[in-house]
Amino acid sequence: MLLWWRRALPESPRWLESRGRGKEAEALLDRIEAGFAREGHVLPQPVVEAAAPTGTGGTLLANFAALLAARQARITIMTWIMWLAITFSYYSFFVWIPGLLVQNGMSITKSFAYSIAIYCAQIPGYFSAAYFNERIGRQATIATYMVLGGISALGLAFAQSDQQIMAAGIFLSLFMNGTYAGVYAYTAEVFPTPVRTTGAGLASAIGRIGAIVSPILVGYLYPNFGFGGVFGVTTTVLLLGAVTVVLMGVPTRGRSLEEIAAGEVA
Repeated sequence: MLLWWRRALPESPRWLESRGRGKEAEALLDRIEAGFAREGHVLPQPVVEAAAPTGTGGTLLANFAALLAARQARITIMTWIMWLAITFSYYSFFVWIPGLLVQNGMSITKSFAYSIAIYCAQIPGYFSAAYFNERIGRQATIATYMVLGGISALGLAFAQSDQQIMAAGIFLSLFMNGTYAGVYAYTAEVFPTPVRTTGAGLASAIGRIGAIVSPILVGYLYPNFGFGGVFGVTTTVLLLGAVTVVLMGVPTRGRSLEEIAAGEVA
């Protein structure tokens, strides 16, 4: 499917321009603008944007060095912590929840029915976050959904009835998956074009470290600290991630990629 869809997937005009292929970039933008015109949209006249840092991507080591240079280093570290926090917490919750619920008195049947319900909650989680991404910005959406996810986790840890467990689990799934809708959009916006792929890929890779570590850590925490200990640690990680995004992140709502890059990297 991806190979087929690739036929209709346009290349990034910014990437084409960074490779000196200005005519291809201009032709692609013309096609995009023509598509909007056919749909009846009237586009404003082009406005000269703030100049973004120039240059092309280099080797992996050169790109890595660029990610940790000047003010870009703060943004890079922020994305690492953000990805690590959300991925660590996500896999802590969703890999172990069915088994932990069984050990806390729920039957296997109820446990799997519960799992189906929380996975269905992913859909409104993504759509609601997509809405708030454009209304309040990526930073606020990510931080808010992380905090609400942490509150839902605590609610799940201290729930006493099946109804309370179901409600808390659904909200946990909604907010945790909604966080990813903000994370994916935000990560791509905070890196300049020459190193965007390296920056986003590296942040995601560091997040996978959290995915590997978290199930192992939960296997240690649960026998020693119980259900509350597992959710206490993961909730703390989520809250640290939210604070990091607020304090170290940059606003991107309503700003062009060139403006973000010029303001944060130059």
